[in-house]
Amino acid sequence: MSDRRKREGVGCALLLLFLLLILNGCAGLLSGKPPGPWYAAYEPINDPDSHAFMQAAFSAAQEEFGAPEIPVKEVLLRRSRRTEEARRYRIGEDFSLTECVDPTNGVFVIYIGVDPDHDNYLALLAHECVHLLNPKITDWYLEGIATVFSEQFCEREGRSWGTWKRHFAKSRREPYALSYRMMLELQEKFPENYPRLMRCTRAHGSADNAWQEIDIDRWIATLPESRKGEAVDIIAPYVDVLGKHTGSIYGFSAPTLEP
Repeated sequence: MSDRRKREGVGCALLLLFLLLILNGCAGLLSGKPPGPWYAAYEPINDPDSHAFMQAAFSAAQEEFGAPEIPVKEVLLRRSRRTEEARRYRIGEDFSLTECVDPTNGVFVIYIGVDPDHDNYLALLAHECVHLLNPKITDWYLEGIATVFSEQFCEREGRSWGTWKRHFAKSRREPYALSYRMMLELQEKFPENYPRLMRCTRAHGSADNAWQEIDIDRWIATLPESRKGEAVDIIAPYVDVLGKHTGSIYGFSAPTLEP
């Protein structure tokens, strides 16, 4: 056998061994969730700067948009990476999310998809602080509101907003970029009415659904008659793309008023 064929044979054997190890590893993963609360499967963030930043951002969000729908008594921070104990379970990682785990006692969890030393960490944390105000709202209007708030709060605090500005300036079809630009323009044109958006909600999907979305028609109805068309014109360029990114998780309702 030539040296080349020997090397090829060794390479194939190593590749086969690698594939077997992957398949055995996947087969060894457990379905379902680890025992105990869901958030306990993820690494806690005990960084004092993170907690101080979160408290300041949440206070600023309340100043702008009002008190939370569910009184917030405790917020747990988690890096959405599995703990060693949960490593064998088939559960997601590297996501950012806010959830209320105990509405009676006001306990919330914020999961962040990057480490505290990552460029985009504070931007994501500030974004999630807006979701503390009403974690039931899941739609593109609120995602844009939270992103605009994140940028403005980080700028106010002299903290980096990471790579989001550059990313959003380039993207033409990414829904987070579009929702950010749409809500930034609505805020600029309607600064006094803008915070009311979070109080104009309806059920997302069926009427008995616990999730909510922003009722844009209800919000537009609060505007002066002479300016309603202006709001519709701002939203109109984003309707097509954002409408295609809706489903069980994200809602989005286009205005019914003609521009």
